[in-house]
Amino acid sequence: MIRNLLRALSGDAPIAAPARPAPPAPPRLSLARLRQENPGLADHFSWGTNALPPLATPLYLQFGCGERVLDGFVNLDFIPHDARVSMWNMLDLWPDALAGVVDGVFSEDVLEHFFHAEQVYILCNQNRVLKPEGVARTLMPSLPKLVDYGAAFKPEAGEILHTAFGVETGGDALNIGMRFSGHRWLHGPESLVRMAAMCGFDVIATTCEASTVDRFNGVNLRDETNSLSFASDLVKSRSIARRLVEPGAITGAERVEDAGDGAGLYVATARRPTVTYTLAPGVDASAFACLNVRSSNLSSFREHNLKSLVIDGIHADSPWHFDETLKSRPCMNVVTRNQLRLLAAQAPSLSTLVFSPAAQPGEYFTLGCAEIYTLE
Repeated sequence: MIRNLLRALSGDAPIAAPARPAPPAPPRLSLARLRQENPGLADHFSWGTNALPPLATPLYLQFGCGERVLDGFVNLDFIPHDARVSMWNMLDLWPDALAGVVDGVFSEDVLEHFFHAEQVYILCNQNRVLKPEGVARTLMPSLPKLVDYGAAFKPEAGEILHTAFGVETGGDALNIGMRFSGHRWLHGPESLVRMAAMCGFDVIATTCEASTVDRFNGVNLRDETNSLSFASDLVKSRSIARRLVEPGAITGAERVEDAGDGAGLYVATARRPTVTYTLAPGVDASAFACLNVRSSNLSSFREHNLKSLVIDGIHADSPWHFDETLKSRPCMNVVTRNQLRLLAAQAPSLSTLVFSPAAQPGEYFTLGCAEIYTLE
Protein backbone atom coordinates (compact mmCIF):
# COMPACT_ATOMS: atom_id res chain seq x y z
CA MET A 1 0.00 0.00 0.00
CA ILE A 2 2.94 2.44 0.82
CA ARG A 3 4.52 1.71 -2.56
CA ASN A 4 1.26 2.58 -4.33
CA LEU A 5 0.98 5.82 -2.28
CA LEU A 6 4.53 6.90 -3.26
CA ARG A 7 3.79 6.08 -6.90
CA ALA A 8 0.60 8.15 -6.76
CA LEU A 9 2.51 11.16 -5.31
CA SER A 10 5.16 10.85 -8.02
CA GLY A 11 2.60 10.43 -10.79
CA ASP A 12 3.45 6.82 -11.49
CA ALA A 13 0.67 4.27 -12.01
CA PRO A 14 -0.03 2.15 -8.92
CA ILE A 15 0.84 -1.50 -8.91
CA ALA A 16 -2.30 -3.56 -9.35
CA ALA A 17 -3.07 -5.91 -6.47
CA PRO A 18 -3.06 -9.53 -7.49
CA ALA A 19 -6.59 -10.80 -8.21
CA ARG A 20 -7.97 -13.08 -5.55
CA PRO A 21 -9.75 -16.17 -6.76
CA ALA A 22 -13.47 -16.20 -6.09
CA PRO A 23 -14.41 -18.49 -3.20
CA PRO A 24 -15.81 -21.79 -4.42
CA ALA A 25 -19.58 -22.07 -4.44
CA PRO A 26 -20.85 -24.14 -1.51
CA PRO A 27 -21.82 -27.66 -2.55
CA ARG A 28 -25.48 -28.27 -3.09
CA LEU A 29 -27.33 -30.24 -0.49
CA SER A 30 -27.69 -33.87 -1.51
CA LEU A 31 -30.19 -36.11 0.23
CA ALA A 32 -28.44 -39.12 -1.30
CA ARG A 33 -25.13 -38.02 0.23
CA LEU A 34 -26.82 -37.27 3.54
CA ARG A 35 -28.31 -40.76 3.51
CA GLN A 36 -24.80 -42.22 3.22
CA GLU A 37 -23.33 -39.99 5.93
CA ASN A 38 -26.25 -39.84 8.36
CA PRO A 39 -29.11 -42.17 7.35
CA GLY A 40 -31.18 -41.37 10.45
CA LEU A 41 -31.20 -37.66 9.65
CA ALA A 42 -32.01 -38.32 6.00
CA ASP A 43 -34.90 -40.60 6.99
CA HIS A 44 -36.34 -37.79 9.13
CA PHE A 45 -37.07 -35.81 5.96
CA SER A 46 -38.02 -38.79 3.77
CA TRP A 47 -40.84 -41.27 3.49
CA GLY A 48 -41.66 -44.49 1.71
CA THR A 49 -44.41 -47.03 1.17
CA ASN A 50 -44.79 -49.66 3.87
CA ALA A 51 -43.93 -53.15 2.65
CA LEU A 52 -46.88 -55.53 2.46
CA PRO A 53 -46.86 -57.51 5.74
CA PRO A 54 -47.40 -61.28 5.89
CA LEU A 55 -50.99 -62.12 4.98
CA ALA A 56 -53.15 -64.65 6.78
CA THR A 57 -56.75 -65.88 6.68
CA PRO A 58 -58.44 -64.37 8.59
CA LEU A 59 -56.20 -61.31 8.74
CA TYR A 60 -55.95 -59.34 11.99
CA LEU A 61 -53.32 -56.63 12.41
CA GLN A 62 -51.88 -55.25 15.63
CA PHE A 63 -50.39 -51.78 15.14
CA GLY A 64 -47.68 -50.49 17.47
CA CYS A 65 -47.16 -53.83 19.19
CA GLY A 66 -43.85 -52.91 20.83
CA GLU A 67 -42.56 -56.02 22.60
CA ARG A 68 -46.08 -57.41 23.07
CA VAL A 69 -46.58 -59.94 20.28
CA LEU A 70 -50.11 -61.35 20.03
CA ASP A 71 -50.83 -64.82 18.71
CA GLY A 72 -53.28 -64.84 15.80
CA PHE A 73 -52.25 -61.33 14.71
CA VAL A 74 -49.82 -59.90 12.22
CA ASN A 75 -47.78 -57.71 14.58
CA LEU A 76 -46.47 -54.39 13.27
CA ASP A 77 -44.21 -51.74 14.79
CA PHE A 78 -41.86 -49.00 13.60
CA ILE A 79 -39.08 -50.61 15.69
CA PRO A 80 -39.50 -54.38 15.15
CA HIS A 81 -37.65 -56.08 18.00
CA ASP A 82 -37.63 -59.60 16.58
CA ALA A 83 -38.56 -61.63 13.52
CA ARG A 84 -42.18 -61.98 14.65
CA VAL A 85 -42.76 -58.24 14.13
CA SER A 86 -42.90 -56.54 10.73
CA MET A 87 -41.65 -52.99 10.17
CA TRP A 88 -44.48 -50.48 9.84
CA ASN A 89 -44.56 -46.68 9.99
CA MET A 90 -48.08 -45.37 10.50
CA LEU A 91 -47.25 -42.14 8.63
CA ASP A 92 -45.63 -43.76 5.58
CA LEU A 93 -47.87 -44.59 2.62
CA TRP A 94 -49.94 -47.75 3.05
CA PRO A 95 -49.66 -50.32 0.22
CA ASP A 96 -52.53 -50.65 -2.24
CA ALA A 97 -52.44 -54.45 -1.94
CA LEU A 98 -53.69 -54.22 1.66
CA ALA A 99 -56.87 -52.34 0.74
CA GLY A 100 -60.05 -54.18 1.71
CA VAL A 101 -58.43 -57.45 2.82
CA VAL A 102 -58.12 -57.00 6.62
CA ASP A 103 -60.73 -58.48 8.98
CA GLY A 104 -59.82 -56.32 11.98
CA VAL A 105 -57.13 -54.09 13.45
CA PHE A 106 -56.09 -53.66 17.07
CA SER A 107 -54.10 -50.92 18.78
CA GLU A 108 -53.61 -50.04 22.43
CA ASP A 109 -51.79 -46.91 23.58
CA VAL A 110 -50.90 -45.97 20.00
CA LEU A 111 -53.23 -43.36 18.50
CA GLU A 112 -52.56 -40.76 21.21
CA HIS A 113 -48.90 -40.58 20.15
CA PHE A 114 -49.92 -38.72 16.99
CA PHE A 115 -51.37 -35.25 16.45
CA HIS A 116 -55.02 -34.68 15.53
CA ALA A 117 -54.59 -34.46 11.73
CA GLU A 118 -52.23 -37.44 11.75
CA GLN A 119 -54.83 -39.47 13.64
CA VAL A 120 -57.37 -38.69 10.93
CA TYR A 121 -54.84 -39.83 8.33
CA ILE A 122 -54.25 -43.09 10.25
CA LEU A 123 -57.96 -43.82 10.73
CA CYS A 124 -58.63 -43.17 7.03
CA ASN A 125 -55.97 -45.73 6.18
CA GLN A 126 -57.30 -48.22 8.73
CA ASN A 127 -60.74 -47.85 7.15
CA ARG A 128 -59.26 -48.40 3.70
CA VAL A 129 -57.56 -51.69 4.61
CA LEU A 130 -60.58 -53.13 6.46
CA LYS A 131 -63.24 -55.26 4.88
CA PRO A 132 -66.84 -53.92 5.00
CA GLU A 133 -68.02 -53.77 8.63
CA GLY A 134 -64.49 -54.57 9.82
CA VAL A 135 -63.53 -53.26 13.26
CA ALA A 136 -60.66 -51.05 14.35
CA ARG A 137 -60.33 -51.87 18.05
CA THR A 138 -58.84 -48.84 19.84
CA LEU A 139 -57.75 -48.49 23.47
CA MET A 140 -56.17 -45.27 24.70
CA PRO A 141 -55.95 -42.89 27.68
CA SER A 142 -59.10 -40.90 28.44
CA LEU A 143 -58.76 -37.12 28.52
CA PRO A 144 -61.87 -36.64 30.74
CA LYS A 145 -60.49 -39.16 33.25
CA LEU A 146 -57.15 -37.38 33.20
CA VAL A 147 -58.85 -34.02 33.88
CA ASP A 148 -60.66 -35.57 36.84
CA TYR A 149 -57.38 -37.09 38.01
CA GLY A 150 -55.71 -33.67 37.92
CA ALA A 151 -58.59 -32.04 39.79
CA ALA A 152 -58.37 -34.61 42.59
CA PHE A 153 -54.56 -34.78 42.67
CA LYS A 154 -52.82 -34.69 46.06
CA PRO A 155 -49.00 -34.77 46.36
CA GLU A 156 -48.67 -37.57 48.85
CA ALA A 157 -46.48 -40.62 49.32
CA GLY A 158 -47.30 -43.38 46.86
CA GLU A 159 -48.81 -41.03 44.27
CA ILE A 160 -46.91 -42.02 41.12
CA LEU A 161 -46.46 -38.61 39.50
CA HIS A 162 -45.40 -37.07 42.80
CA THR A 163 -42.97 -39.89 43.53
CA ALA A 164 -41.55 -40.28 40.02
CA PHE A 165 -41.61 -36.69 38.72
CA GLY A 166 -41.90 -34.45 41.77
CA VAL A 167 -45.34 -33.18 40.71
CA GLU A 168 -46.94 -30.96 43.38
CA THR A 169 -50.12 -29.58 41.78
CA GLY A 170 -53.13 -30.86 39.88
CA GLY A 171 -52.35 -28.65 36.89
CA ASP A 172 -48.87 -30.11 36.63
CA ALA A 173 -50.29 -33.60 37.04
CA LEU A 174 -52.68 -32.96 34.13
CA ASN A 175 -49.88 -31.66 31.91
CA ILE A 176 -47.52 -34.53 32.74
CA GLY A 177 -50.31 -37.04 32.14
CA MET A 178 -51.17 -35.51 28.77
CA ARG A 179 -47.56 -35.54 27.61
CA PHE A 180 -46.24 -38.62 29.37
CA SER A 181 -44.24 -40.87 27.04
CA GLY A 182 -44.92 -38.75 23.97
CA HIS A 183 -48.71 -38.30 24.22
CA ARG A 184 -49.64 -35.74 21.58
CA TRP A 185 -53.45 -35.74 21.33
CA LEU A 186 -55.83 -37.38 23.79
CA HIS A 187 -59.52 -38.11 23.34
CA GLY A 188 -62.63 -38.68 25.31
CA PRO A 189 -65.48 -40.81 23.97
CA GLU A 190 -67.24 -37.82 22.37
CA SER A 191 -64.22 -36.49 20.46
CA LEU A 192 -63.28 -39.97 19.25
CA VAL A 193 -66.82 -40.48 17.91
CA ARG A 194 -66.57 -37.23 15.94
CA MET A 195 -63.18 -38.08 14.48
CA ALA A 196 -64.20 -41.65 13.66
CA ALA A 197 -67.30 -40.42 11.79
CA MET A 198 -65.05 -38.21 9.66
CA CYS A 199 -63.18 -41.37 8.68
CA GLY A 200 -66.19 -43.60 7.92
CA PHE A 201 -66.62 -45.37 11.27
CA ASP A 202 -69.45 -45.85 13.72
CA VAL A 203 -68.29 -46.24 17.32
CA ILE A 204 -69.41 -48.79 19.90
CA ALA A 205 -68.19 -48.01 23.42
CA THR A 206 -66.98 -51.12 25.27
CA THR A 207 -65.03 -52.09 28.34
CA CYS A 208 -61.29 -52.53 27.89
CA GLU A 209 -61.58 -56.32 28.16
CA ALA A 210 -64.73 -57.07 26.14
CA SER A 211 -65.04 -56.29 22.43
CA THR A 212 -67.80 -56.96 19.92
CA VAL A 213 -65.19 -59.11 18.10
CA ASP A 214 -64.14 -62.35 19.79
CA ARG A 215 -60.54 -62.05 18.55
CA PHE A 216 -60.13 -58.80 20.53
CA ASN A 217 -61.53 -60.05 23.85
CA GLY A 218 -59.09 -60.11 26.75
CA VAL A 219 -56.03 -58.83 24.90
CA ASN A 220 -55.96 -55.49 26.72
CA LEU A 221 -52.99 -54.40 28.81
CA ARG A 222 -55.00 -51.99 30.99
CA ASP A 223 -58.56 -51.72 32.20
CA GLU A 224 -60.87 -48.85 33.06
CA THR A 225 -60.85 -49.59 36.79
CA ASN A 226 -57.12 -49.40 37.52
CA SER A 227 -56.05 -47.03 34.76
CA LEU A 228 -57.20 -43.94 32.86
CA SER A 229 -57.93 -45.93 29.67
CA PHE A 230 -61.11 -46.33 27.64
CA ALA A 231 -61.94 -48.68 24.78
CA SER A 232 -63.98 -48.46 21.58
CA ASP A 233 -64.83 -50.64 18.60
CA LEU A 234 -64.72 -48.50 15.46
CA VAL A 235 -66.98 -50.26 12.94
CA LYS A 236 -66.45 -49.49 9.27
CA SER A 237 -69.76 -48.13 8.00
CA ARG A 238 -68.57 -46.19 4.92
CA SER A 239 -65.57 -46.99 2.75
CA ILE A 240 -62.67 -44.61 2.26
CA ALA A 241 -61.03 -44.24 -1.15
CA ARG A 242 -57.54 -42.87 -1.71
CA ARG A 243 -56.27 -41.00 -4.74
CA LEU A 244 -52.57 -40.27 -5.27
CA VAL A 245 -51.91 -37.15 -7.36
CA GLU A 246 -48.44 -36.37 -8.68
CA PRO A 247 -47.19 -32.76 -8.68
CA GLY A 248 -47.80 -30.76 -11.84
CA ALA A 249 -46.41 -27.30 -12.56
CA ILE A 250 -43.59 -26.21 -10.22
CA THR A 251 -42.59 -22.53 -10.19
CA GLY A 252 -39.80 -20.78 -8.31
CA ALA A 253 -37.75 -23.94 -7.67
CA GLU A 254 -35.16 -26.12 -9.35
CA ARG A 255 -34.93 -29.89 -9.13
CA VAL A 256 -31.69 -31.08 -7.51
CA GLU A 257 -31.98 -34.87 -7.50
CA ASP A 258 -34.29 -37.85 -7.21
CA ALA A 259 -35.26 -38.50 -3.60
CA GLY A 260 -36.79 -41.98 -4.01
CA ASP A 261 -40.34 -43.36 -4.00
CA GLY A 262 -41.44 -40.87 -6.65
CA ALA A 263 -40.17 -37.83 -4.72
CA GLY A 264 -37.61 -35.20 -5.69
CA LEU A 265 -35.28 -32.85 -3.85
CA TYR A 266 -35.63 -29.20 -4.90
CA VAL A 267 -34.09 -25.84 -4.03
CA ALA A 268 -36.20 -22.68 -4.02
CA THR A 269 -35.05 -20.02 -6.50
CA ALA A 270 -37.69 -17.46 -5.48
CA ARG A 271 -39.83 -16.54 -2.51
CA ARG A 272 -42.82 -18.79 -2.02
CA PRO A 273 -42.28 -21.39 -4.76
CA THR A 274 -45.50 -23.15 -5.70
CA VAL A 275 -46.54 -26.63 -6.77
CA THR A 276 -49.86 -27.31 -8.48
CA TYR A 277 -51.80 -30.55 -8.04
CA THR A 278 -54.71 -30.99 -10.44
CA LEU A 279 -57.57 -33.26 -9.37
CA ALA A 280 -59.30 -34.57 -12.46
CA PRO A 281 -62.09 -35.31 -11.96
CA GLY A 282 -62.63 -32.99 -9.03
CA VAL A 283 -63.33 -34.21 -5.51
CA ASP A 284 -66.81 -33.83 -4.03
CA ALA A 285 -66.30 -31.58 -1.00
CA SER A 286 -69.11 -33.30 0.91
CA ALA A 287 -67.19 -36.61 0.68
CA PHE A 288 -63.81 -35.16 1.65
CA ALA A 289 -62.09 -36.76 4.66
CA CYS A 290 -58.49 -35.50 4.51
CA LEU A 291 -55.54 -34.79 2.26
CA ASN A 292 -51.82 -34.91 2.81
CA VAL A 293 -49.18 -33.25 0.64
CA ARG A 294 -45.86 -35.10 0.96
CA SER A 295 -43.14 -32.48 1.41
CA SER A 296 -40.38 -31.77 3.94
CA ASN A 297 -38.44 -28.52 4.23
CA LEU A 298 -34.78 -29.31 5.00
CA SER A 299 -33.64 -25.71 5.52
CA SER A 300 -36.11 -24.00 7.81
CA PHE A 301 -37.83 -25.12 10.97
CA ARG A 302 -40.06 -22.19 11.76
CA GLU A 303 -43.32 -22.99 13.45
CA HIS A 304 -45.59 -20.88 11.24
CA ASN A 305 -45.77 -19.39 7.74
CA LEU A 306 -43.33 -21.87 6.21
CA LYS A 307 -45.62 -24.10 4.10
CA SER A 308 -49.01 -23.03 2.79
CA LEU A 309 -51.93 -24.24 0.69
CA VAL A 310 -54.61 -22.68 -1.48
CA ILE A 311 -57.56 -24.72 -2.81
CA ASP A 312 -59.17 -23.65 -6.10
CA GLY A 313 -57.83 -20.10 -5.75
CA ILE A 314 -60.07 -19.40 -2.73
CA HIS A 315 -58.44 -17.04 -0.22
CA ALA A 316 -55.35 -16.91 -2.44
CA ASP A 317 -54.31 -13.66 -0.73
CA SER A 318 -54.40 -15.36 2.70
CA PRO A 319 -53.40 -19.00 2.21
CA TRP A 320 -53.70 -21.71 4.82
CA HIS A 321 -50.40 -22.02 6.71
CA PHE A 322 -49.42 -25.33 8.28
CA ASP A 323 -48.33 -25.25 11.91
CA GLU A 324 -45.02 -27.11 11.99
CA THR A 325 -45.46 -27.91 15.71
CA LEU A 326 -48.57 -30.02 15.08
CA LYS A 327 -46.89 -32.87 13.23
CA SER A 328 -44.73 -35.84 14.14
CA ARG A 329 -42.91 -35.88 10.80
CA PRO A 330 -42.03 -32.92 8.58
CA CYS A 331 -43.45 -34.62 5.45
CA MET A 332 -46.99 -34.60 6.87
CA ASN A 333 -48.95 -31.58 5.64
CA VAL A 334 -52.50 -32.69 6.43
CA VAL A 335 -55.80 -30.91 5.95
CA THR A 336 -58.85 -32.54 7.52
CA ARG A 337 -62.53 -32.02 6.92
CA ASN A 338 -62.53 -29.58 9.83
CA GLN A 339 -60.13 -27.22 8.04
CA LEU A 340 -61.67 -27.62 4.59
CA ARG A 341 -64.51 -25.21 5.32
CA LEU A 342 -61.90 -22.60 6.31
CA LEU A 343 -59.82 -23.14 3.17
CA ALA A 344 -62.50 -23.54 0.55
CA ALA A 345 -65.59 -21.96 2.14
CA GLN A 346 -68.69 -23.50 0.56
CA ALA A 347 -66.99 -24.85 -2.58
CA PRO A 348 -68.96 -27.91 -3.80
CA SER A 349 -65.85 -29.61 -5.21
CA LEU A 350 -62.07 -29.43 -5.14
CA SER A 351 -60.11 -29.37 -8.36
CA THR A 352 -56.77 -27.60 -7.81
CA LEU A 353 -54.31 -27.53 -4.93
CA VAL A 354 -51.53 -24.92 -4.95
CA PHE A 355 -48.96 -25.82 -2.32
CA SER A 356 -45.97 -23.74 -1.26
CA PRO A 357 -43.21 -25.86 0.34
CA ALA A 358 -40.78 -23.05 1.23
CA ALA A 359 -40.68 -19.38 2.20
CA GLN A 360 -37.31 -18.07 0.96
CA PRO A 361 -34.86 -18.64 -1.91
CA GLY A 362 -32.18 -21.17 -1.10
CA GLU A 363 -34.41 -23.42 1.01
CA TYR A 364 -34.24 -27.10 0.10
CA PHE A 365 -37.36 -29.24 0.16
CA THR A 366 -38.54 -32.69 -0.83
CA LEU A 367 -41.71 -33.03 -2.85
CA GLY A 368 -43.94 -35.99 -3.63
CA CYS A 369 -47.57 -36.89 -4.21
CA ALA A 370 -50.74 -35.49 -2.69
CA GLU A 371 -52.92 -38.13 -1.00
CA ILE A 372 -56.65 -37.44 -1.17
CA TYR A 373 -59.04 -39.47 1.04
CA THR A 374 -62.76 -39.43 0.39
CA LEU A 375 -65.82 -41.24 1.73
CA GLU A 376 -67.48 -43.43 -0.87
